[in-house]
Order: sequence, then C-alpha cells, then structure tokens
Amino acid sequence: MNVIIEIIISIMILIGASLSILAAIGVIRLPDVYTRTHAAGISNTFGVSLLLFATVGYFFHSGEGFNARVLLAILFIYLTTPIASHLINRAAYDTGVPLAIRIRDQLRSVKKDDIKKRKNVIIKQEQLERARQEREELEDQLDWELRDEKIIQREESEDVAREYEETLIELESDDSEQEIIELDEENEDTDKNK
Repeated sequence: MNVIIEIIISIMILIGASLSILAAIGVIRLPDVYTRTHAAGISNTFGVSLLLFATVGYFFHSGEGFNARVLLAILFIYLTTPIASHLINRAAYDTGVPLAIRIRDQLRSVKKDDIKKRKNVIIKQEQLERARQEREELEDQLDWELRDEKIIQREESEDVAREYEETLIELESDDSEQEIIELDEENEDTDKNK
C-alpha cells in the first residue's frame, strides 16, 4: 500500500512539473500576449496545484498530519490565476495590443461599437462637466455681483447715516452756539444791571 501511494505522489509530481515546464515553454514560444497568458494561466495553475496536492499527500502519508494551509494555497491559486490571466488579456485587448497574424479577431466589430458607445458617453460626460463648470462660474459671478451690490448698499446707507449725523451735529452746534451767545448776552445784561 505504501508503494502505491508513493507511486501516485511521484506521478503527481512528474505531471505537475511537466505542466509547469510546458507553461514555461508556452510563454517563450507562443506568438502573442493572449496565448502566452493563457498558457501561463492554465498550465501553470494545474501544474502547481498538482505539486501542492502531492505535497499534501506526502505529508499525510508520512504521518506528519494534514496541512490545511497547502489546501488554502491551492484554493487561492485556483481563484486568482485564471482571473489574473483574463484581466491581463482584457487589458491588452482594450489597449490595442495586436493579435498574432494567424488569429482572426472576432470581437473587432463589437469592440468598434463599444468604442463608439464609450466615446459618446465620454463626450456626454465632458459636456455635462463643462455645463457644470459654466454654471459654477455663473453662480460665482452672481455671488460677486450680489456681494458688490450689498457692499454698495452698505456704503450708501453708511453715507446716508454719516450725513444725517453730520447734519445733526451741525444743528446741535448751531443751537449750542446760539445758546452760548444768548447766555453771554444775558450775562452781560445782568452785569450791566448791577
């Protein structure tokens, strides 16, 4: 029984190593970014996962126990590597990285329509942004005009109040001068009468 388990573990190691080597050769030999990321994503995912399964089997068979961290690493590889390969391919396609000469682009017409829609959306967003900026500028200008009007009104009311106070002061000073003159005259009359 031990020999059979060791043979299975050895076969898993050989298949995993050969898939990883195949992925490395594919990355070197394939013609464009899309096929290279496919080779690296698929072959390497299966190769590394087989190596990790062999590691779990070896440690479990040798009596050292079950290692859950290695299984979590396998799960992590299965979740991240295909998604990363897909996103790399999508980013390359969206930025216009050319396909290999022998490969026919079946998404070109869809991409053109998508690009037209995106351009229209971008143009509408730019128009909305321009309109928003113009509205803000007009509001700022209106705010400044309202502030200027308030300042002018305040200055005018202060001028009116100042003029009113000046006229009151003049009237009071005229009245007080008149009173002083009258008092002086009365004092002179009283001095003469004595």
